[in-house]
Amino acid sequence: MNRRDAHRLNALLELAEAFPRPLTAAEIAARRGIPAKFLSRLLAELARERIIVSRRGAGGGVRLARRPDQLGLAELLGSPAPAAQVGVAVGFVEQRLADARAHVLADLKLADLQEVERAESASADFNI
Repeated sequence: MNRRDAHRLNALLELAEAFPRPLTAAEIAARRGIPAKFLSRLLAELARERIIVSRRGAGGGVRLARRPDQLGLAELLGSPAPAAQVGVAVGFVEQRLADARAHVLADLKLADLQEVERAESASADFNI
């Protein structure tokens, strides 16, 4: 996974935890350590894709357009862009990787990732 996809998922996870309450971009950036300018571009992209909705003004911010259990990771991450000018063998490998990625992501929802984070934070709380 590249940095862009990692930041994208982290922002979405933060919004999932707050759902249905909106968060400001500054809150997301601070909580997840995402550079503000980069996050601004990601949020604009997510809004164009209708994954999030935004509202300006007091009490505004961004929130998920649907519940976390309705957002599939395949939709949230999309397909990786194909490399330009690759040979037949490299193209074969890239296609196999894309197929494997699609298979792994097919049944996963954003809510599943929330559960992974919750389980990890719960186990971390018991370490002495």
